[in-house]
Amino acid sequence: MRVGDPDRIRNPYPHVQTMRIPIMADIDFPALRRERLHRLQEMMKKRDIPIALFYNPANIRYATGVDVMGVWTASTFARCCIVSAEREPILFEYANSMHVAQKYVADVRPHESYQFMGHQGQDLARGWAQGVKDVMRELGCAGEPLAVDKLDGNGFRALTDIGIRITDPTPATVDAREVKTPQEVKLMLLNGTIGDAVMADFKAALRPGLYEYELMATLNESLYRHHGEFMFTRLIASGTNTNPWMSEAHDKRVQPGDLVGIDTDMNGFQGYVVDFSRTFLCGGRATEGQKEAYRIAYDCVNGMRELMKPGMSFEEFSLAAPSLPPEYRNLRYGSMAHQAGLEDEGPGIPYLYEDDKPGEKALPDRILQENMVWCLECYAGKEGAPYGVKLEDQVLLTADGALPLMTYPFEAELL
Repeated sequence: MRVGDPDRIRNPYPHVQTMRIPIMADIDFPALRRERLHRLQEMMKKRDIPIALFYNPANIRYATGVDVMGVWTASTFARCCIVSAEREPILFEYANSMHVAQKYVADVRPHESYQFMGHQGQDLARGWAQGVKDVMRELGCAGEPLAVDKLDGNGFRALTDIGIRITDPTPATVDAREVKTPQEVKLMLLNGTIGDAVMADFKAALRPGLYEYELMATLNESLYRHHGEFMFTRLIASGTNTNPWMSEAHDKRVQPGDLVGIDTDMNGFQGYVVDFSRTFLCGGRATEGQKEAYRIAYDCVNGMRELMKPGMSFEEFSLAAPSLPPEYRNLRYGSMAHQAGLEDEGPGIPYLYEDDKPGEKALPDRILQENMVWCLECYAGKEGAPYGVKLEDQVLLTADGALPLMTYPFEAELL
């Protein structure tokens, strides 16, 4: 596919929502929790993982349906759960929040933290580790390996010192979470409407003279008003800050004629990711160079969406996807597609070009499946140019192809 063709007629409204968008009352939350746990335990059995210890908030939420202070607990060891392949999970909750978890989980116990205790931490971790070993015996998994998603040094040492062999749970967690359950699909569709509303608020607020961090404030305020949870990056950039991409919002003022790029990177209702990108022109008329970059990114994202079908291998998709022109490749985005659910998920699909170094990109040996959620993204910027364009669509893979979850239009004046 030729990308960036100035003679091609482009539709700034290529997305048509064909599935019914649920309302919150349509979500069966007991079924959501039940179906997720069933998928996780089935994959644990398939991958020969008898028991797992989760500290990652997204894994805890997937297994139990409970999230408590997700941002704070993402960088602390304040709560965890132990899941066996055969029994109900045991949730070790932050002590003052046990009443929250007890609404949904039958077995909730206080978490005993050893973190932030300085030189005493290792001694306290030994007691914590013995408690884990006791629970493994209680669940009929004494002597089995324990799959752990993350630990600090004290925790790792304490478990291994008492003879627990630690393994990796991601063969089960990745396989479970990459295909969405029926209730998860409803939540992703619902969050698509939140994404559209938030982007509309962002565009309405955009004007010359604003600081990038003021636009960040608009985005956060809109997310919270629309029942979202938090943002996990600050990817708003204007003018020269758009090239190269990945400069986060700071104290630059938006100038007339600037391109302004945004990657939403949000956790919406019930924690599901809202991750799509648009680039806007703030006042003035677009230059031919700005239009060229926009057309390239537009053609790449929409070409990937039109290409994606269940049954394709990741390799087939990567090789058939639109190629960036050579002068746009050095600054390309890290991957052309990644998965999304309760967090940005994987594995993703990298760009593959003949000038890449051998072994530079790992291409997973996996197949596209129905009810996967993908974020298709492209950054188009030449080295040294004073602007670049970031575009991204979040899609649900159906039997008929990739369905856009967000329908916010592209910019006609840049096409």
